[in-house]
Amino acid sequence: MSARAARSRELIAKGRRPAVVARVLQVNRTGLYRTPKRRPRGQRRPLVDPVDRLIVEVARDNPTDGSRMVAALTSQRLGRQINRKRAQRVMREQRLLQRHRPLRRRRRPGFFRVERPAQLWHLDMTSVWVAEHGWTYLNAIIDCCTREIVGWSLELRCRTEEAIELVDDALAARAIEPGRLTLGTDNGSAFTSRRFREYLASRGVTHRRGGYRDPESQAFIESWFGKLKERLVWRSEFETVDQARKEIHTYVDTYHHRPHSGLRYRTPAEVRKTWEDGQRLLKSAA
Repeated sequence: MSARAARSRELIAKGRRPAVVARVLQVNRTGLYRTPKRRPRGQRRPLVDPVDRLIVEVARDNPTDGSRMVAALTSQRLGRQINRKRAQRVMREQRLLQRHRPLRRRRRPGFFRVERPAQLWHLDMTSVWVAEHGWTYLNAIIDCCTREIVGWSLELRCRTEEAIELVDDALAARAIEPGRLTLGTDNGSAFTSRRFREYLASRGVTHRRGGYRDPESQAFIESWFGKLKERLVWRSEFETVDQARKEIHTYVDTYHHRPHSGLRYRTPAEVRKTWEDGQRLLKSAA
């Protein structure tokens, strides 16, 4: 379209009639009567409105987030709703918009309807660089209903022992009854070992393994790992394991009170509280 518009202006400059040029090249005639003017490079609209200034502040504090999340975080801080399009406009003017990469998702068999907390958990492992020891290994479990991190550990090794210990602590902390939970994992050696499978069977936990070389079958925990690395790991330099554990602990606490797009921009803590309040009402009514 821009090439045709440029060609149209060249023909008009040579004396051709704009109406004829627009009809032949199929361009909008109204755009041919004006000379496009670009804003000088580096010049930006001054921020006068305090809400716009807050949007820019939130966007700069969260440089990996898009306009929807920035609008949600700004709304949380203001205590009232901010239009997503307003946040997008301000971020575009200040050149704070992130590039969007469309995802090409594959359809695959198998479907799991999550209807309550502690029904489906995803467990996975990722590596984190620490100057003191080199690569360390972060195991984490996410509740696919509330998106809460129900357990995590950062260790120097990634064996079956570490996976079992993490799952055992999470089951005890959440008081999970046998036969109520399904645990989804990939096909890593720690999760496919006989000892790990026997442990899950002894606790009454159903083991659900994803497809080979198919990270989308573990979408919830993979997405959380990706955001963790964008917002913390890749922006930090961990000198010791204790420092890494402390900063990850702070991130997890903040994450539980941060709006989540998959929860319609509610926080994981709010979703869990809503569920618990509903359960108490049902018990009192009974």
